[in-house]
Amino acid sequence: MGLTVMKRLKRLVSLSTAFCVLAAAFAFCSPKTAAIGELSRVNSQPRHQICTALSDEAKFYYVGDYSYDNLSRLSGANDVSSSAEAMRGNELFSKLHTLMSETHSYFTSYSGYSKGSLAYFWNSTDAVSDGDSYIMFYSDVLKDDSVKLNREHVWPKSRASFYQKNGGSDLHHLRPSVSTVNLAKSDHIFGYINGTFSDDFKEGKLGDNIVYYVNGKQDLFECKDDVKGDVARILLYVYCRWEQPNLYTAVSDNLPEPDSDDAANSGNKVVESLDTLLQWCELDPVDTWEMERNDLVEEVQGNRNVFIDYPELAWQMFSRELPKGMATPTHIGCEHNYTEISRTAADYDSDGCFTLRCENCGNEYTRRLAKLGASERVLGDTNGDGVVNINDATCIQRKLVGFKNVSFDEKVSDVNSDGAVNIYDVTYIQLWLCGYLPNSKIGSRTEVK
Repeated sequence: MGLTVMKRLKRLVSLSTAFCVLAAAFAFCSPKTAAIGELSRVNSQPRHQICTALSDEAKFYYVGDYSYDNLSRLSGANDVSSSAEAMRGNELFSKLHTLMSETHSYFTSYSGYSKGSLAYFWNSTDAVSDGDSYIMFYSDVLKDDSVKLNREHVWPKSRASFYQKNGGSDLHHLRPSVSTVNLAKSDHIFGYINGTFSDDFKEGKLGDNIVYYVNGKQDLFECKDDVKGDVARILLYVYCRWEQPNLYTAVSDNLPEPDSDDAANSGNKVVESLDTLLQWCELDPVDTWEMERNDLVEEVQGNRNVFIDYPELAWQMFSRELPKGMATPTHIGCEHNYTEISRTAADYDSDGCFTLRCENCGNEYTRRLAKLGASERVLGDTNGDGVVNINDATCIQRKLVGFKNVSFDEKVSDVNSDGAVNIYDVTYIQLWLCGYLPNSKIGSRTEVK
């Protein structure tokens, strides 16, 4: 009997020791975080330094059914003709929604600066290395006494089923913004302006830096290039976590029921197209600051923005092929060097486009050129067909030698700006067509008064 007791005691000691070893190993592997709703540190990472590794917190978040291996096997959208249709029957969308919803256990308050409010947490989540304050979204300027703060709904509240609760007070979504920038952004659609339009838009500056473009006539807002990815990943998060169907296409019916503090959802889209959304996500990769912010928001809310950790899941969710050379936190990407390989000029009736290709990895993407406005012309487009080619040089020649009934636009024919239309302009157009005048403004849009 005594021997049996001793054997049992030894077995219990052995099991206890094994349990302690496992517990110690678990504690070592698990990220050290504060209690939900608290923060253990501030964001000490720099902005715009590409993130090349998942954080420990991120690695620990994707386990079991939600491991990346399991997520990567799920099917995406069957139909992406509308962002509402893309939700239906989409296994990956449903799984990511469940993950980000079920782990979201703490909800911040919208107003004020006291403990538990958005602004209280921004002091930590939106801080930046070597700074004694936190940064304003879109502009990256530090908050100080000269900056009037706005609480920015990146997904406009007029186009959502939330107002200042739930999705309307979500740290992954709500950002501090300079009031003048927020006013210009309004509830406009995110999209390309610079390089797409040539008039009817304004540049927005803070100091000497252009931080946005806005085209009220087209209902468009464009942020600076190194914020575009942040915007895209926030929109993807809101689309998936809060099931807002009007991401890249408008929705007129079957919109989500408004929250208790919300009145209406216009159903208007929030980004101009799926192509633009994914381009912005790829062209501005996740930075170390964004990854650290994701860790800190998880400490507060319990959930993460999966599109920061694994941006490639956005392409899978929409059944799109991943761009060549794309940089993600789990893949060191290409240092893209894009050059233009083709261009279809816009005219007065239809849009054009241009395509860029990376010389290093071969990735390509296409941008729109908006059709010409009533007061616009193309410098060198003498015959008014919207394109500069040899026919325009011939048109000037025919006019100069006295041919009758020649369609001729003198306002855009003085391509060398010497105050006269003559044979020198013909020569300039010919040289430009042969590639000898790469810095000439020939072919660019100009305002005609």
